[in-house]
Amino acid sequence: MDRLAFCFGVHNHQPIGNFDHVMVDATERAYRPFLERLDQRPEVRLSVHWTGSLLEWLRERSPRTFDLLGTLAARGQVELLTGGFYEPILAVLPDHDKIGQIERLTTFLKSNFGVRPRGMWLAERVWEPHLPRVLCEAGVEYVLVDDRHFALAGLDVDTLAGYYLTDEQGQSLRVFPINQRLRYLIPFAGVDEVFEYLAAWRGRAPAITMVDDGEKFGAWPGTYARVYEEGWLERFFDRLLSTPWLEPTTLADVVERVPASGRVYLPTASYGEMGEWALSADAGRALEAAKAEISRLTDGERLAGLLRGGFWRSFLVKYPEVGDAYWKMLRLSRAIHAAVARRPDDTRLARGQVALWRAQANDAYWHGVFGGCYLPHLRRAVKTSLLEAERSLVEAGAAPETTWTREDGDGDGRAEVYVRTRALSVTLEPEAGGMITELGYYPAGLDVVDVLARRPEAYHDKVRERAAARISDAARTIHEAATPKEAGLDALLAYDELRRGALIEGFFADGADPLDPVAPWGKARGVIGAERLECAVQDHAGGVSIVFSRAATDAIPAALEKRVTIREEVVEVRYHLRPRAGRRLTGRWAVQWNLALTAGAAPDRYFELAGRPTLGSSGHVTDLSAVTMVDEWAAVEARLRWIPGAELSWGPVETVSLSEGGFERIYQGTALLLVWRLDVRPGDEGRLETAVTLARR
Repeated sequence: MDRLAFCFGVHNHQPIGNFDHVMVDATERAYRPFLERLDQRPEVRLSVHWTGSLLEWLRERSPRTFDLLGTLAARGQVELLTGGFYEPILAVLPDHDKIGQIERLTTFLKSNFGVRPRGMWLAERVWEPHLPRVLCEAGVEYVLVDDRHFALAGLDVDTLAGYYLTDEQGQSLRVFPINQRLRYLIPFAGVDEVFEYLAAWRGRAPAITMVDDGEKFGAWPGTYARVYEEGWLERFFDRLLSTPWLEPTTLADVVERVPASGRVYLPTASYGEMGEWALSADAGRALEAAKAEISRLTDGERLAGLLRGGFWRSFLVKYPEVGDAYWKMLRLSRAIHAAVARRPDDTRLARGQVALWRAQANDAYWHGVFGGCYLPHLRRAVKTSLLEAERSLVEAGAAPETTWTREDGDGDGRAEVYVRTRALSVTLEPEAGGMITELGYYPAGLDVVDVLARRPEAYHDKVRERAAARISDAARTIHEAATPKEAGLDALLAYDELRRGALIEGFFADGADPLDPVAPWGKARGVIGAERLECAVQDHAGGVSIVFSRAATDAIPAALEKRVTIREEVVEVRYHLRPRAGRRLTGRWAVQWNLALTAGAAPDRYFELAGRPTLGSSGHVTDLSAVTMVDEWAAVEARLRWIPGAELSWGPVETVSLSEGGFERIYQGTALLLVWRLDVRPGDEGRLETAVTLARR
C-alpha cells in the first residue's frame, strides 16, 4: 500500500473497411509516435491491445511500427492483450465464433511476438453476464470493463481498485474496472491535475487502471498538437518515472502480486454514452433531460451516473438495416460451423470462416460518436465479407448455387423470401410491399440496395441549434459538444417514414409537377411499401418468380399483381393493374429504386446520360426507357430499364450524422423514381415493367 500500481494502457483499433489514408494518418499521428516515446523510456510499463486486422495492416503497410511494438513486447515493457481478432461485440456472437475470434488473435500474437496473452480487451466494453464461461474456455484470465459496470451493480466507483472475481457456471474470471475519471483527464487535463487525482488513491488502493483508445494520443481532433507538439505525453511519462509512490505496471503483474478486491456480478452494460446512443431519439432526449435534472441535486453527478440508458442489442432494432446484416451473419455462422465440422480441412470453408469473422467487426453494427452504421464504407465492408462467406459455402459444395427459401430469417415473426443465383443474393419483404432489402452482387461483393434510411437522432437538436457555429480544432474529449463541418446541415434533417429499398410503389393523382424522387410518398394516395402483400413463389427454368398481389382499395382502386423474377444477374419486375369493375383507372404509378454504388460525388461514378451527372446529383428526364449507373472505381454498373417509357427523376439520399470531427453530411445512395401516367379503361389491364441488370465493367 506504500506504492500505487498504475495499470496504464491503450487500445488501438481501426474498422474493417476504413479508408487507407485514415489508417496511415492514425499510424503517423498516434500509433508510432506513442511507441517511439515509450521506447525512449523503458522503465514505463503498460498494457496494450491492438485488434488483429490493424496488426495485419501494420505488418504489411507500416513494418517500422509493427517491429517497434515487437521490440517493446520482447523487452517485457508492454503486455499484449488478446480479444476478438476483428473486434466484434462478443456477447452477441455464437460461442464458437467468440472462441474462434479470440484464439485467432492469441495465435497471431504468439506467432509474431512470441508471447501468449493472458488478458483481453472487450470491444466497446459490452458486457453480458454469460461471458465469463466462454472467455475462460478461450483461455482468457482477466478482462477490462468500465467502472460504470460496477456502479450499476451497486458498488461505489470511488472505492474501486485492483480487480474483482466474477464467474458463470463455475468458471471464474478476473475483471479490472477502468477508471472513468482518468479516461476523461488523460490527455485532456493538465499533467498536474492527473497526478493530483492519482495521489488521492495513494495509501487506500493497491492498483488503479486506465486503458482507453490509443487514437486519443494524436488522432482525435486537436490531440496531436497537445500530446506531441506541446509535449503532454513526455511530461506525463517523466512524471510517472519521478513519482516514487507510483508504479507503472501491467495488468498481469497486478494479478500475480495483488489479491482480488472481492467478488462481483456485473449486469448487462457498456460505457454510459453507448447506453444513450442505443435509445430512440425521443428516449434519448428524455434521458438527457433526466440527467440534467438529477445533476442539480446534492450528489447529483453520482446519481445521474446510475441512469442506464439503453441496451446494446437495441441497435439491431433501431436500425433494421443493421439487424438484417446481423441475422444474415448468424445464418451463415450456423452453416459454416456445420460445414467445417464435417470437413475441417477444406481451405474454401476456412476462407469463408475468416470472411464471416471479418463481417462480425462491430463498427457497422451501431452508431455513436464515430459514425458507425452511418458510414457506407463500413457497412459495405461487412456486406462484402458476408457475400464472400456465403459464396464460400457454394464453392465448397456445402450449399446449392441456386436456391430460394421462405422463412423468418431475421427474428421479427414475419417470413421473408431469400433467393440465391450464381450472381445474386436477394431478400424480399412480403410484409413491406415486396420491397427488396438486399441485392448482393457476388462478382463485385456489393449490396446495391444498401441505402440507410434517414432517421431522427437525439443529437439532431444540436445540429439545429449550432447550424452556424464555427468548427473548433481545440483538443476536447470525444464526447464533448461537436460542431457542424459545413453550414446548412439543418436543411437536411428530413426523415423517412419507410425503410429504403428497391421496388417501393405508390399511386398518385394526375399532376404536372415532377414528384420528389427522394421523398415522394407524402403526396401519394396509397403506398405499397407500407402494406402486406400476398405472396407465392414459383420455380421455373432459369430462375425464380415471386408473385405479390393485393386487392383494390379506396386508396389504390386497382387490383395489383407484382411479379418479381430473379435469374442470374437480373431482377425483372412486371406490374399488372386491373381497375375495379366498371371503373377507369387514371393517375400516376411510381416505382422507387434506392440504389447504392460506392460514392456520390466522385467523377468516376455517374449516370450514362448527357454530361455524365454524378450519382449524387439530382435530375429529371421525360420519356426515357433506360439508364445505367456506372462505378468505374468498383468496376460495376447497374443497368435500369423500363417499359413503356416513363419519367425518371433521381436525387441523393443524404443523412446528417455525428463523427469525431463533428456533424457531417453523408451520401447513402441514390433514389431513382420512375413515373408512368395511367389511363386504364374498365375491363382492361395496365402493364408496366422494370428491371435491373448488374454487370462488371
